Amino acid sequence: MQVTYFESDDYYRISVNNYNPLIDFKKNNEKKLDKIPEILLKNKMELKEAENWVKIKLELNVSSHILGLGEKATNIDKKRKVMVSLNTDQIGYARNTDPLYLSIPFFINVNHGKSLGLFINYPGYISFDFGVSEYNKTTILVKNNSFEFYIFKSDDLKKTVNSYITLTGKTFMPPKWSIGHGISRYSYYPSETALNIINDYKNTMPVDSIYLDIHYMDAYRLFTWDKERFGDGSEFIKKAHESNVKIVTIIDPTIKLDQNYDVFKEGMGNYMEKDDSSIYNEVMWPGDSVFPDFFNKKGRDYWKKLIKSWSMQGIDGIWLDMNEPTVLTESHLIPENVLHKLDDGTKIKHGNVRNLYPYMQCMATYNALTEINKEPFILSRSGYSGIQKYAAIWTGDNTPSWDDLKLQISMVTSLSISGVAVAGCDLGGFFGESSPELLSAYYKMALLFPFYRNHKNIDNADQEVFLMPDNIKNDIIETVDLRYDFIDYIYSAIYKAHRYGVPVITPLPYDYPDDENTYYVNDQYIMDNIMYAPQINKHNDFRYLYLPEGEWINFWDNSLIKGKTRIKTDEKYPLYIKNNSCIVYQNKIMIYGTGKFGFYLNNEEVSIEFDGKKVNVNKNMDNYEIEIKKI
Repeated sequence: MQVTYFESDDYYRISVNNYNPLIDFKKNNEKKLDKIPEILLKNKMELKEAENWVKIKLELNVSSHILGLGEKATNIDKKRKVMVSLNTDQIGYARNTDPLYLSIPFFINVNHGKSLGLFINYPGYISFDFGVSEYNKTTILVKNNSFEFYIFKSDDLKKTVNSYITLTGKTFMPPKWSIGHGISRYSYYPSETALNIINDYKNTMPVDSIYLDIHYMDAYRLFTWDKERFGDGSEFIKKAHESNVKIVTIIDPTIKLDQNYDVFKEGMGNYMEKDDSSIYNEVMWPGDSVFPDFFNKKGRDYWKKLIKSWSMQGIDGIWLDMNEPTVLTESHLIPENVLHKLDDGTKIKHGNVRNLYPYMQCMATYNALTEINKEPFILSRSGYSGIQKYAAIWTGDNTPSWDDLKLQISMVTSLSISGVAVAGCDLGGFFGESSPELLSAYYKMALLFPFYRNHKNIDNADQEVFLMPDNIKNDIIETVDLRYDFIDYIYSAIYKAHRYGVPVITPLPYDYPDDENTYYVNDQYIMDNIMYAPQINKHNDFRYLYLPEGEWINFWDNSLIKGKTRIKTDEKYPLYIKNNSCIVYQNKIMIYGTGKFGFYLNNEEVSIEFDGKKVNVNKNMDNYEIEIKKI
């Protein structure tokens, strides 16, 4: 086994057997080392090679905590878990289902507040064993003999996360409408029904977007409209836009195998292949289907042409689903020996690059939208490290339950500290019945999530808010109105992620890694300077929450509470502000204490400073009232 070590300013890169990555994240200022970095010796790293795999072992202390790994259906701390990195369609997942749709092979070992961050840049099968097979070892099995991994130098958790995000790419900046309230169903049709639903929602509460699932298509053929249901789409697009509602259409990576289908014919030569050079096909929604090959420029250009033509009719966003990629077989997996073609004609097995497929699709889609001067919004179900440069992520086909409410907090905050800043879940849960009370709890739980969409499966009860009993409907309207009161602040937090490579919402250990209590809090989260502890306990109108060290101000009565403490609250929306901070609420810039603060408002950066006597602002803030809060 040949192991080569490289060093940059904030990481060490270890190349195993001369790995040549398809996505090259490394910095230009690397230098080659002639010895093993001390950080690897300190953590007792071992490398062992067999015929078809390599194992990495690192020391795991009993006091360690494991954060990251993106979308995992478990608590924030992943220690004593075995989890797999392999994009997989999981129908109606629940806690501990693994693997899921998206693979982010980056984790942080935090021990007594000191972090060690590791990123395996290999888009095939990886398993992570955090102290299960060996109590005091982290064991990583990479199902290939050639790959690379990064060890980040800083032992500060925030700096480690920032180094990883800076390496793999800062988040794209979504259009503001995309973080408002979205509505969806599998599926809304025909167009008259969809427009009536928009109208009923708009008469009830704010709605910014509607997501059309697969039934808008002609027999599930991509880039078509079902003429009986939607005509040519133009009238529906026109009327939705007149209601100030944006349109996002679902698009799967599955082209119907049909010699009379122009999209199929135009793509000849750009599909995944079998080892005899015939086109790989399998059953998906349209029946026998082929799969675009995004691993070469010609294939991406073919896809870009389709996206451009489709979007230019007035489509506002693209929803990429089933792009793990998934097929309708028992395993839902494309065989590992199906082939992709690279630009130089080299062919590579799908099993070695599977997790990168949605990344390449999102990249091509994003570039298509920017080339026609569209403000890009892409929602993807699947992805790989760096997907945040191109797309928002939702956590797929969750099953509604009171436990899932807490699970989604762990999943979305773990995604955020793994680079995927614009993320959310299906409000109400996708598969299974949601009681009205549970639906309302989903809306409350996700109050500050960057992505906020109601979505439901075809054969479960209706969960449109305007159909709910009056008490539930009024509760949800109140929650959505509160979200819009904070919408400028949420959008500003996303801008900071875009500009500076930081998360949007975080689990408590991210801000307080030295506080052991925080690693056991899975039902609270922080957005910038706001702590939110949603009321999501069945049968209770109160909850206990944890406030870490520092001073916290109750948002509703301005009372000051000293952390580190556990308190009981019956507040409907338990919100707490860090002292000496500043937030944006409604049209107010609200200052708590003193300090220097930054926001993204009116499409520009704003700096605010308050020394206890005078407020200095670098921009005209006529649209906002500045309020000094008395504590």
